[in-house]
Amino acid sequence: MFGIKPDARSTLDYKEEIEKYLFKKGVDENKTVVLLIDEGQKLSTPFLEILRTLLNYETNEYKLLQLVMVSQMELLPRIKKIKNFRDRISLKYIINPLDEEETKEMIEFRLLEAGLEPPRKIFTDEAIERIYEYTQGYPRKTSIICHNALEALVMHDKSIVDSALVSRIVDREII
Repeated sequence: MFGIKPDARSTLDYKEEIEKYLFKKGVDENKTVVLLIDEGQKLSTPFLEILRTLLNYETNEYKLLQLVMVSQMELLPRIKKIKNFRDRISLKYIINPLDEEETKEMIEFRLLEAGLEPPRKIFTDEAIERIYEYTQGYPRKTSIICHNALEALVMHDKSIVDSALVSRIVDREII
């Protein structure tokens, strides 16, 4: 609600206060208000309708609100069903799954960020191939398998994740 607290509690009061706020920021202060929403696929249809309405707030010179929504693909068909929402989208970018090399780079990057000292490796190339084979490059699935593999290393006092361990994790559907 951008910190807006109107005196009355009707929907119309809120809409008017939001419009005043956006106008003040956009026109009077020459600022762009950005509303960033993560996990957009979880938004209900009525909430998407509210967002569509907010995107109407503009002047001849100023777009008063920029909406940035990060979501999984399941949101797209729902947006298409809402009249006039899709034509308010100026940029739509779809991130495709990683390829096998990018999957390997992601795993190695995250391990380095977690404190792994190079040149030590925890995942064999064959383990990474198996991870990619199962996940098809989807980062969330990759992270879950890697997390479970690292947990298994600790529990079984091992030092390397090989393809056999990844296969056991995938086959047990621990993920």
